[in-house]
Amino acid sequence: MTIEEKYRFSDFTLSNFKDLLKLAISKGYRFTFFDPLFEYPKRSIILRHDLEFSVPIALEMAKIEHELGVISTYFVQLHGDFYNALESKTFHTIKEIESLGHEIALHFDAHFWSIQDTQQLEQFLLIDKDTFTKYFGKAPRLFSFHNNNAFTLACEDESYGGMHNVYTTKYKKEYGYCADSTGFWRYEILMDRISEAKDIVLQVLIHDAMWQDIALPPRRRVYKTIDEHASFMKKSYDETLVKFGAKNIDWEGEV
Repeated sequence: MTIEEKYRFSDFTLSNFKDLLKLAISKGYRFTFFDPLFEYPKRSIILRHDLEFSVPIALEMAKIEHELGVISTYFVQLHGDFYNALESKTFHTIKEIESLGHEIALHFDAHFWSIQDTQQLEQFLLIDKDTFTKYFGKAPRLFSFHNNNAFTLACEDESYGGMHNVYTTKYKKEYGYCADSTGFWRYEILMDRISEAKDIVLQVLIHDAMWQDIALPPRRRVYKTIDEHASFMKKSYDETLVKFGAKNIDWEGEV
């Protein structure tokens, strides 16, 4: 078996993402938002996106979902290394995702704040919640943890900071779960899980840049995203100088 076969690189394309959604629909699954009251119809899928690397790819996925009548929740980082949620292009892309009928929520990085206990967790969740609310115009109902550790995994109350915790005990013990974390199926293969249709409620976790237009190893998917963002930044720099009539000097002279 090759590495490509072992880790199923071909699963993680945007075209296959669409096929997986179609399969779920054909199996009678209904897509739903997170419900703090845990009132889910039988055979529900809670589709969740933790925005890690590429908001533009997240938008492509949001459009695919919208086309198929699927709703999902996009968890936005405020302290990510790979994108700035508050800069103009990314901010408006996130708002476009929301305009397609999806929900946006908080992807919370406890590591950024060096949180050690639940008192600090409540304190810093409220800070990020306030920032999110000021920029995106509504308070997030939900949050997910970014890069879990022993402490965050032990935080199993249903809410913190006035937001529903999607890592609460019930989601871990009573509902199905399938995730593409680090670019491969960590638990079960999603196609198999959907085909079996054995879950009353199934939570599916998706990470944007782990899905591309072509089949690639996970590391190459992330590198491709980084290179594309770098190209955008270079183009943006050149266009900004043109816009303001400023000189753009390179080795050969003015560009």
